[in-house]
Amino acid sequence: MDGVGWSRMVERTEAYFDDHKVVEDLGRRALRGGIVSLVMQYGNGALQLVGAIILARLLTPEDFGLVAIFIVVTSFAPMLIDFGLGEATAQRSRITPGQISSLFWFSTASGVIVAVVSAACGPLIASIFHDPRLGPITLCASVTFALLGVSSQHMALLRRTMQFGAIARIQVSSTFVGVVVAVAMASYGYGYWALVLRPIASALCVVIGSWFLCSWKPGLPVFDSEVKSMMRFGLHVVGFSVAYNIAKAVDRIGLGLFYRPDVVGYYQNATVLYEYSILLVIGQAQAVGTPSLSKLRSDPVALRQKYEAALSVLAFFLMPIAAILSVTAQDITVLLLGEKWHVAGSLLSIIAARGIFQVVEGSQAWLHLSLGRPDRWQNWGVVTLGVQLMAVVAGLSFGPTGVAAATVLVALLIAIPSVVYAGGSIGIDAALVIRAVGPQLVGAIGILAAGWGLQIAILSDFQSFIRIPLSVAFCTFLYLLIVAGVFGLTGPIKLVGSVARDLMRTR
Repeated sequence: MDGVGWSRMVERTEAYFDDHKVVEDLGRRALRGGIVSLVMQYGNGALQLVGAIILARLLTPEDFGLVAIFIVVTSFAPMLIDFGLGEATAQRSRITPGQISSLFWFSTASGVIVAVVSAACGPLIASIFHDPRLGPITLCASVTFALLGVSSQHMALLRRTMQFGAIARIQVSSTFVGVVVAVAMASYGYGYWALVLRPIASALCVVIGSWFLCSWKPGLPVFDSEVKSMMRFGLHVVGFSVAYNIAKAVDRIGLGLFYRPDVVGYYQNATVLYEYSILLVIGQAQAVGTPSLSKLRSDPVALRQKYEAALSVLAFFLMPIAAILSVTAQDITVLLLGEKWHVAGSLLSIIAARGIFQVVEGSQAWLHLSLGRPDRWQNWGVVTLGVQLMAVVAGLSFGPTGVAAATVLVALLIAIPSVVYAGGSIGIDAALVIRAVGPQLVGAIGILAAGWGLQIAILSDFQSFIRIPLSVAFCTFLYLLIVAGVFGLTGPIKLVGSVARDLMRTR
């Protein structure tokens, strides 16, 4: 490497450790990075969807159900590997290479330990769910955990410097490789092993991509007071993450204990379709929002204003998508996955309604982390787990439909309280949340009811490929009529349009 190349690499590396500073166009930069990232994330979601479509036609619901049981039982494991240290890195005002090296070696060791423990638990998981196939599945799939620990700090540094495009490229590439590996194995008759090998291939690509795009390399660890502080921060983050991920998985765990693997497979694929379309955006919004709002921690008024504006924009676009997905879920699922998945379509029509409320609930992470209060985030995770567990237990006797309806009810009940608890210290109350999302919520619920009415009363005799675009057009028009026409809310459209023009000019 010549002198110029070395100098540029050093400059890029030093940028990862610059102090967080409030810049004049922070909101616009965050939104611009968020739009680029979301576009690429939707590309990633589309790629995931293509893989799901192909695999759903090559494999059986039982195949998906078997692997889903392992996934949900170990869903908290990645949190133990990262240990919340990725979020600590992204939101920290000041950090040094030695401190990041300490976090890297800790995450790497955690990944190996979790992988070994998970593999050892294979026979136990097989015994609990009364299926010996789960033992070998657990043994093989545990390799993923070891790989996750090697890339977590590199990905966190990319988030810290708001390189969301680079992160998205890594994710898209890893998804592509995982899909290719899984489809090839399924085509050659390897059954559920195609689903087991898919995340391993993807995780390996994340390791390669993150090390290539992030020029920082780990060195000797430095265990100073700041590292200990970040470990405490991470402990609270992982506390929330474990509780929240168990809360998300308890529906499929319950179904796996009391119903056949194919029932879990239907529910799993309905959940996957929901996650690709709705939770994908909510998760990416957290990745963008946390480092952006963290720069405003010293100015609570500005932080509150930026949060309200960001939540309004996210709700404007995501709430109607969730409602439209609920209306068209049955047709979309059968059209994409095939007739044998019609049960999953019925479940998706219920699960998708959850997204209307999870837009609000998911934004609590921006506040807890940007305010440096992961302890309160952890507390809320425990509350969420308790409420979700009670709801799932109540819904189990009604089968997967009852469980899906129970999760929607939970999302409705905890949405506003979650944000008020997170942001009460800087003046965020129920009135602010309603002001930010009220018109969007009315519009989304309105098109949900009207869309279902249209499906039943007029479109029931139409073919699905005709019913879908008609329903989408009707719901979109009605939503804009309510939100923009009645409430006069056009700011999110203008803002996103303005940022899109900026992006076009910079090309």
